[in-house]
Amino acid sequence: MKPLVAKRSVINCHTTTTGMLRTTVATVICALALTTPFPNTAFAWYYPPKPPPIIPHMSGTSGAAGAGATAGFIGFVAILAGYDLLRRTTCVGDFLYLGGPGFTTPITPASGNVMIPQCPIVKKQPVVRTRG
Repeated sequence: MKPLVAKRSVINCHTTTTGMLRTTVATVICALALTTPFPNTAFAWYYPPKPPPIIPHMSGTSGAAGAGATAGFIGFVAILAGYDLLRRTTCVGDFLYLGGPGFTTPITPASGNVMIPQCPIVKKQPVVRTRG
């Protein structure tokens, strides 16, 4: 059996100098730096495929359309109710000319309007008057 020291000397018989190592590293770095910016087929740009045509779904309606219509109707009714409460509880009058009890018809006990305030009747007078 041979000693381990002899095997080490045989394996490490090739010695490299630091100058040779630096030259090899510099060559590899230069080759990498020079070949990196060159375009190849991996850089080729191609047109993406056209998407398939969209076929509209024609049977039935969406739930969003029904929800939108319902919300619009509820909003319209809420605006009308708010306008009615505004004109009955304040003295603004019927500025949209929609009519109703107290505006186009006389107020009777049968109409059930107890919320109409007693607004002062203002006579329209001209702003600019002549003297004398």
